[in-house]
Amino acid sequence: MYSIDDLVIYRRDVCRVAGRETSQVSGEDCYVLTPYASDDGSVRMLVPVSNKGGHLRDIITPPEAEALMERIGSIEPLVDKPANMKSQYVAMLRGDSIEDLIRVIKTASMRNKARMENHKKLAAIDGEYLAKAMDYILKELSVAYGKGYDEIKEDFLASLRSCGIGD
Repeated sequence: MYSIDDLVIYRRDVCRVAGRETSQVSGEDCYVLTPYASDDGSVRMLVPVSNKGGHLRDIITPPEAEALMERIGSIEPLVDKPANMKSQYVAMLRGDSIEDLIRVIKTASMRNKARMENHKKLAAIDGEYLAKAMDYILKELSVAYGKGYDEIKEDFLASLRSCGIGD
């Protein structure tokens, strides 16, 4: 159970629990969530307290984030099948696992690196999903650590580079 002002992840967005109310449609008890980035109350989402869809979770804690950073090298990338990369990326972004974001980042980065080494044009699909996965993970990490987005980005990119990923 979450309390008012708790920070949570709903789908891939950082949200604040603004309250609870009963849904007029389903009659279920729901959390009222507002996106953390635009916490002006103009956008509200009702998410059942039962969380049947499983898309509501706790935000990562700093110790969990540290452990994640240490595991980056051991998280397996996706299978490189050019014909279905988009569907693999979409499936990973629809999930709720933060490790899935790392898989997308690693896969897209490795594919981009291989294309550059072969003097080929970068695939737009890799760039698009790399940017989305990076944005989702950096927003969550910046809130978890209480640091700015750009500061977390530098730390995260350094962790990727230490595993041989990225520039």
